[in-house]
Amino acid sequence: MKKVALIILIMLMPLVIKAKEYDVQSANIKVSFPDNWYVFTRDNIKDNEDLAKLNVTEDYMNNFFSKNNSYIDALTTNLEFVLRIGDKTDFKSLSDFPDEKVFEYAGDFGAVNSTEDYKVYVNNYKYVLINYNYQEYNILMYATVINNQWYTFSTQKKGEFTYDEANSIKRIIDSAEYTIIEQDPVAVETEKEEVIKKENGSKLKMILIYAVLVIIAIAFILNLFLLKKKKQGV
Repeated sequence: MKKVALIILIMLMPLVIKAKEYDVQSANIKVSFPDNWYVFTRDNIKDNEDLAKLNVTEDYMNNFFSKNNSYIDALTTNLEFVLRIGDKTDFKSLSDFPDEKVFEYAGDFGAVNSTEDYKVYVNNYKYVLINYNYQEYNILMYATVINNQWYTFSTQKKGEFTYDEANSIKRIIDSAEYTIIEQDPVAVETEKEEVIKKENGSKLKMILIYAVLVIIAIAFILNLFLLKKKKQGV
């Protein structure tokens, strides 16, 4: 009886899969993936034996990373996980904002991808989390801002994600550690001044446009008044 109970207990225990950490210095990130994933990064594709197993070349991967602004491409039998780093932002970290503001960004991501399935995810950092469909794929995306740049982690699958798959992706996100680049205070102030100058320049431009429109309107009204007076004189 004890032996049967032990077998049942073992069957109910989750399968423990070891994780391997990848230090992607080109993206200022360390992140861990289960050992059963194929993980390619900009830093590890040189002479990577796993490329041949998937019939993929270094040139193909370099081209993929370059075209997609990607730094990680990880795969299992039915999942593909990609890290992309986007353009510069005018704020250093998404985690600096209250959850309400992060939720607004989540809504923006949701609107762009035509989904209302969005929320805020918080671990050591704050993330936008959305789930949307693209063609035949279901995509689960986490996004945050680190060092003034958007980091988007997109996992795609044909069909719905299972509970275990979604949890596996969450554990990958939870493992992420970032190298925070400290900015020169003088450079930060200079950047702020440039932003203020641009904002003031835009405001001044709008004021000038408005002033010109007002002058044109006054001239038009005055012209109509003089024309009417001229007709009355005749």
